[in-house]
Amino acid sequence: MMQKLPALPVVIFLFMLMSCSRSGLKKYYTRISPEEFAGYDSVVLSVKSKYGKVYHVWKRSGRGFRLEYFILVKTIKGEKAKYFKMDIDTEIKNDSTFMFSDPQLMTSGDTSDWVKGLWFYTNKQGSSTTFKVDSAPKNIPDTNYQALSMGIYQYKGGKVVKVSDSQSEDAFDSLNAKGFIYLPNPGRFYRLAKFSQIQ
Repeated sequence: MMQKLPALPVVIFLFMLMSCSRSGLKKYYTRISPEEFAGYDSVVLSVKSKYGKVYHVWKRSGRGFRLEYFILVKTIKGEKAKYFKMDIDTEIKNDSTFMFSDPQLMTSGDTSDWVKGLWFYTNKQGSSTTFKVDSAPKNIPDTNYQALSMGIYQYKGGKVVKVSDSQSEDAFDSLNAKGFIYLPNPGRFYRLAKFSQIQ
């Protein structure tokens, strides 16, 4: 029933990295102190809106690597500013929205703009879950995959059926899904969040 996708090289599955001590939206950012914010080597304003200011910051690590982040600075009704450091895979979608990406399910070159999306197979037996990220249905449905909206899709009855409007890990976990799953562009789990939701 399963077939290997011909265009995919060696696959490394990173699903185990998805388990995190933080949950919900808070797993994508951390509150930091004003002192930590002041300690970055470079701080550049990226977005200024009524929801707060977003800075692009970076700092050199001990080995010379440059670690870059977005930091949201919020001041509400005269209170002291609050500083929130977004996870490293965060993007700014527009002047009020972050896009938080979960770890990639596979690596095969640059998958940040994976227009063709990603198929994988999942099966649950008791408390264990099996994932095969290099698997697709034997007869892949003829669909305009680039036109599919954000969400999680499942192979059912020879068709691609949308089973969630959200494309997040949390949404996938709540589905308890078995079988072939398809994630449209960018071929990974992610969620959108307004600046106002960060607190």
